[in-house]
Amino acid sequence: MITHVTSAQSLDVGDVDGHVASLSRFSGLAFLPDGTVGTVHFASLADYTNGAGTFTLFPILAFDDGSALWLKSTGTGMVDGTRTRFIGTLTVLGGKGRFDGAGGDGTLTGTRYTPLSVGADLVSDYTVNIRT
Repeated sequence: MITHVTSAQSLDVGDVDGHVASLSRFSGLAFLPDGTVGTVHFASLADYTNGAGTFTLFPILAFDDGSALWLKSTGTGMVDGTRTRFIGTLTVLGGKGRFDGAGGDGTLTGTRYTPLSVGADLVSDYTVNIRT
């Protein structure tokens, strides 16, 4: 997936230095191994202290044939200079069309190439094990 931040809000939690909670929205494209390209958008909830912490994403993939795939991803991120690297797991929440009744799990890795702000780019590699 290649996505871009379309909105980003953050809150300095205040309990310890560097503790920030954020809510962001991403939009972009998902490229499947069979050559299919779909759109993807998701909300991201993050809880970081000094550039490291946890995230939860809710990706929604949509395809030209009307099919959709709904995922939930959780994991950790760590800031490395201007980049943030992510690793996590995912759960298939369901879908419609060719993904109707889908379940499953998987893994993810990713890199955001600039600090979190509107327009920031994120490249993610998802391995999704779909079971119907």
